[in-house]
Amino acid sequence: MEPYRCLKEERYYIDRYDLATIKECISYYNGFIDKFRKSRNNEEFKKYTDKQFADEVNRTISLAVNVLKGARYQYKAETIKEWVERDRLTQEKYNNAAPPQSILCKVCGSPTKVTSKDIMDPFNADAKVLFMFECVNCGKRQAIYEDGTELVNEPPKCPKCDYSLKIDMKHNSKRDTLTTISSCPNCKYTDKVVDDFKKSQKDHQLEEKKDRELLDKYRGEYVYSEKDGQSYMRTVEQIKILTDGWKEQEKKEKDPAYQAAMKLKKLSVVGLEKILAETMKKEGYIKLTLEKPEIDKHVVVHFTVQDSNTKRNENDSIHNLQKLIKKALEGANWRLMTDGVIYRLGFLSGRLKGYEREEDLIGITKNREKL
Repeated sequence: MEPYRCLKEERYYIDRYDLATIKECISYYNGFIDKFRKSRNNEEFKKYTDKQFADEVNRTISLAVNVLKGARYQYKAETIKEWVERDRLTQEKYNNAAPPQSILCKVCGSPTKVTSKDIMDPFNADAKVLFMFECVNCGKRQAIYEDGTELVNEPPKCPKCDYSLKIDMKHNSKRDTLTTISSCPNCKYTDKVVDDFKKSQKDHQLEEKKDRELLDKYRGEYVYSEKDGQSYMRTVEQIKILTDGWKEQEKKEKDPAYQAAMKLKKLSVVGLEKILAETMKKEGYIKLTLEKPEIDKHVVVHFTVQDSNTKRNENDSIHNLQKLIKKALEGANWRLMTDGVIYRLGFLSGRLKGYEREEDLIGITKNREKL
């Protein structure tokens, strides 16, 4: 009994995938060529010489086929892994299946022996292993699955009257053919099918030879090597990153908050001190001092100033200074921090936060819109 071989060597799966890639690329190439040939006399192509037209066609097709080659390479390893795993599980199922015990001949009741073992519908997750038993006495056969259930072949129905067909099979060992004659006892319908196993084998061998020739001739042209494939994948990833960046930038540039953020005046600490000193002095706040900044995610500067207007009470002095600072910094990248301004005997102090990063600048413009 010939053992069932579902799981193949790794080379088999690589060749199988590469052959499919070659056939798809050739079909793609020929399809493009046909379209361009039919379009040669179109008005937009008449300005080209035959050589210019041919060069442009070759360039366009090369680009298109290259994309297809890349896509095939991208999924090659994953697809082959799936094929191998599927065949491994099928092989495991076949290897581990044991024939049912104590099967007796249904005709004479004699013991039987296993003559063949096959897996039915191997690509199905619920595939079953089928054993063929033969009576040691009368030779009567019966097919039984590994779970003990018998395979019952229902006769096919007549395509004309739906009556059960009578099947007659004749094997010619000399010619290696099987003739199947289907006849209907009800309406006299007949059909004859001859399976020529020698021809089928010859055709199969011829197909295998053609496939091998395709692999030998075109693998280098249509199948990426590991080195070239990885280089292609890096290029694709870089293009994706650039494209995503452009899209994101385009999206941001359409955002009103982004547009407002880009218009903010980005003041240095010196510029901040100048604009605040001038604004405060007009309202009677003098001797502005900025301390050494705290530099982390943002720049935070502690300030002190004196109120020269002795008629202002504490609340008015605080409220007026906060209003002045907010107005002065409205179009800039600095903000008065939420802890506000503290007043002690004519001295006022507080903290200012400077923003540099794009996302932070957008954030403060959005907060301004909410307010």
